[in-house]
Amino acid sequence: MTPIANDAIIKALRAAAMDEHAAIIQYLRHAYMMGESELACEIEGVARDEMRHFWILSRWIVKLGGEPLTDRGFTDFGGATPPEWMERNVQAEDRAIAMYRELIGRANDPDLRADIAHVLADEERHRGQFVDFGVEAQAELAAATESTGAAPEAPIAVVDKEALDWGVQHEYAALLQYLMHSFLLHTQPNCEISDQLELQAINEMQHLGWLGEELAGHGIELPWTPHPVEVPSDAASMLESDIRLEQGTSAMYGQFLTQMTDPKLKGVVEDAHGQELYHESLFNRLLKRAPQKAAPEPGKTWTIGSLKQKETK
Repeated sequence: MTPIANDAIIKALRAAAMDEHAAIIQYLRHAYMMGESELACEIEGVARDEMRHFWILSRWIVKLGGEPLTDRGFTDFGGATPPEWMERNVQAEDRAIAMYRELIGRANDPDLRADIAHVLADEERHRGQFVDFGVEAQAELAAATESTGAAPEAPIAVVDKEALDWGVQHEYAALLQYLMHSFLLHTQPNCEISDQLELQAINEMQHLGWLGEELAGHGIELPWTPHPVEVPSDAASMLESDIRLEQGTSAMYGQFLTQMTDPKLKGVVEDAHGQELYHESLFNRLLKRAPQKAAPEPGKTWTIGSLKQKETK
């Protein structure tokens, strides 16, 4: 294949990053809806691989002079049963494999080609896993049909659902915001802030799982539209926006905790609340060590309206 110019490589990497973002959400959704099971844990593991791919691609975008993005590609929300979901995941992996095979043949940079080859190998492995998961899911579905099954979850109170819904949207936004800030700061001489933001993004993904699994356990679809994400232009402004995000989160979680009725769900929110307070403290400490901004610049708020596009219901 003919090598392509730098701007075209950036465009291709941005498209790939959007698809990795979509894969994370698609696979997490399936894992949460399947409840606590070995198969659900396996699928969450694949989602974590996709998050690593998103990280690799986004850092390359920044390295080549582009801007990382939070837009999400086509996310297949179709299917009614785990076997159907696994088939849709196989299709997602087929699309990824074709995309990376084309990209690897057109990239000029040998390091980039090596990273894409690594991602491609993961996607080929994922495809095989989802084929196997589909067989397992079909067997589990057949066994469940023959049994009486467990008692359904008790109905969820309105305020408890509101708390979990809000929390999912916040944790999703925080995950994206901290990743974007980490990517943009990675090329600076001192990578401490970038590394810490990456770690806290992983922690927010964990919170998303806690809340999402509770909603899915009650048969409720998760609100897959995050709150707005702020992407300022310098480290100090980024940390200030992260502190504001955590302060707002702590206030909202605190308000919900005075109203929630289910002790189990309240405990989940309390755990997330406690870790958000730690994040705020950490970001304040990092801000004291951050390079001072030359002049105040307004942040760029991304409402991520495009995340609703191209999704099947």
